[in-house]
Amino acid sequence: MLALIWIVTLIGLAVWSLAAWGLHSLLSVDPQWLDDVDTLIRNVPWAEAVERWFPGWREMLGVATDLAQLVLGWVGNNAPLVAWIVWGIGALALLGVGVVLTLIVCLLRDKPAVTHQIA
Repeated sequence: MLALIWIVTLIGLAVWSLAAWGLHSLLSVDPQWLDDVDTLIRNVPWAEAVERWFPGWREMLGVATDLAQLVLGWVGNNAPLVAWIVWGIGALALLGVGVVLTLIVCLLRDKPAVTHQIA
């Protein structure tokens, strides 16, 4: 059981490390790609139908893309720091869960009965 707990923990740590690498790669992308979203917003099919249900949706999306571009620009400059912090917090959480599960298994495990033989 202990081997299973630590195998799953190490696999989780490997997947978490891969996700942190992906986060760093994603945050390092130039935020100028969001300029293409404005073109997509102008060319949305059935825009009039969407406008009836959500008035001002184009303006909201425009503001949201500008805000996203600003945030991604700031975070992109600090991508290594952000990725390391996120990875560290997740890695500590995974290892903590592994330790807690190990303690639970050790505490709940049946102890062998000690028999005393009198000679």
